[in-house]
Amino acid sequence: MTTLPEARRARARATQVASTLVLFGAAVLATACDYNASETPRLVTTVSLDVADTTIEVGQATEVTAIALDQYGDSIASSPASYASSAPEIAAVSPTLGTILAISAGTARIDATIESKSAHLTLTVVQAAIRINEIRPNGDIPGGWVELFNPTATAVDMSGWTITSGDVSHGFEFPSGASIPASGYLVIAEQILPLGLKAVDAVHLFSRFGVQADSYSWTANPLTSFGRCPDGTGAFVTTAAATRKATNVCPAVDP
Repeated sequence: MTTLPEARRARARATQVASTLVLFGAAVLATACDYNASETPRLVTTVSLDVADTTIEVGQATEVTAIALDQYGDSIASSPASYASSAPEIAAVSPTLGTILAISAGTARIDATIESKSAHLTLTVVQAAIRINEIRPNGDIPGGWVELFNPTATAVDMSGWTITSGDVSHGFEFPSGASIPASGYLVIAEQILPLGLKAVDAVHLFSRFGVQADSYSWTANPLTSFGRCPDGTGAFVTTAAATRKATNVCPAVDP
């Protein structure tokens, strides 16, 4: 049988235990709050670069974008990036916008820096592939033509390219869908050129980016044609016979 004093003592012990549990819970909660408050801050740790194509053509523009990443690999707000090119004579880059302009054939390293963290990529600049391969001026009378050659292993889209005679202010722009097959030819009749071809004249070929890809001028009309020997890569010579959409007939070389 429990007496009154014992019951009072039991209630006191229960109250003390409950108070202890409350204090313990409060201490645990306070510790958790302190942990959250001291959590490691996010910092710019690495830089990621994005560009549409790492191989572009002379005269072409593209843009590189730098993204700051934290220690967890997630993007993070940061100061603006700064950009630089190892070879601005090949590929010039805007230091604040990341816009790249291809100047000449070669390779260049493009660097981007955000809050002392840097990344880079290698950009390759190539010349336009299409070449003037053969020209038949035909004197000052109609009937002349210009032959273009594609020396690559893939078809080349000619949309936006321009061909002119000696006066580059008057030319013919190739329409959408025009192309030259791999290792193939395309012939342009002189009637397509606004000023035709004269006995003393020139032909200029411009890429879609407005850069002159090839040209040739002459001061006397040939009996045959002017052609590269070998096709696409050699120097222009007076051919042994005019060919149209076929391999040039090169003159015999004296032994």
